[in-house]
Amino acid sequence: MNKNPLVSVIVPIYGVEPYIEKCARSLFEQSLENMEFIFVNDCTPDKSVEILRQVIEDYPRRYLQIQIIEHEENRGLAMARNSGLLIAKGEYIIHCDSDDWVELDMYEEMYEKALEKNADIVICDYYAEYSNKRIYHIQREPREKEEYLIKILQGCLHNGMWNKLVRRELYQHLSFWYKEGVDMWEDVSIMPRLVFYAENIVSIHKAFYHYSQININAYTKCWKTESLQNVIDVVNVIESFLLENKNGRYNLELLYLKLRAKYCLLRYSSGKQRNVYRNLYSEADSLVFSHSVLPIHDKIIIWCWLHSMDWGAAIILSFIERMKRWLR
Repeated sequence: MNKNPLVSVIVPIYGVEPYIEKCARSLFEQSLENMEFIFVNDCTPDKSVEILRQVIEDYPRRYLQIQIIEHEENRGLAMARNSGLLIAKGEYIIHCDSDDWVELDMYEEMYEKALEKNADIVICDYYAEYSNKRIYHIQREPREKEEYLIKILQGCLHNGMWNKLVRRELYQHLSFWYKEGVDMWEDVSIMPRLVFYAENIVSIHKAFYHYSQININAYTKCWKTESLQNVIDVVNVIESFLLENKNGRYNLELLYLKLRAKYCLLRYSSGKQRNVYRNLYSEADSLVFSHSVLPIHDKIIIWCWLHSMDWGAAIILSFIERMKRWLR
């Protein structure tokens, strides 16, 4: 194991048998030599880890840079990320989801940018990968740190940790990293807090990361009752943090975050549960049509839900799904 790796990559593993080989090869073939690869096996029920070990055999020069953490029981995505963070030794840390893949010069270019600008966080663009197309997502560069935090809370910038190289010392400012059991929106719970403590944030306008939309079993696509509670827990984490540290400076942005949360809560619930969520975060309801990130159809859908016109929201959602299938 390198004593002082430049970059640590944390890769949670669960149920990614069809994807892990492509992911691992894209990591081990990185142009940056001095790296650390931390894979966290969260008791995956398939052959993901077996395939990973076979791939490792093809990269003997990386042997001493690779660790595989074995959870004794399934602990969830949040704790898998925490397990990686606990042992990461890199000057900078980044995450990679095990059903995604990266460009082979991603970490070298991001690390060089970090050195050049003395940056605490380096953000890159990314591709959303579908079965028959890819979409380029630009992460526009705000002028100053506070604007980054505003854009993160509003949802203008993706909260994912996989396109953000973060100086390891930033994590030491946080009283906790990821909350156990909060596996949906887990990145939303930590990224605003890291941005708050960063002094210098820069962007590279190259899409180094390939964010797969193909894995139908990905956690972000599996909304359950616990997932909805996770969203509420994340809002509570961010609200408490902002109140403790900024005394209301980001009140408006917090309302926008609550509105994004409310959309998810109403979108993935029904019946009595939806009626409960309909009244949650009511202080954000008046901002539906002023939210700069939500597309107009989502604004209309939320308006329908707020006025108990669930049938109207259902018609629009059904039409959108049909259009998506047609475009594919």
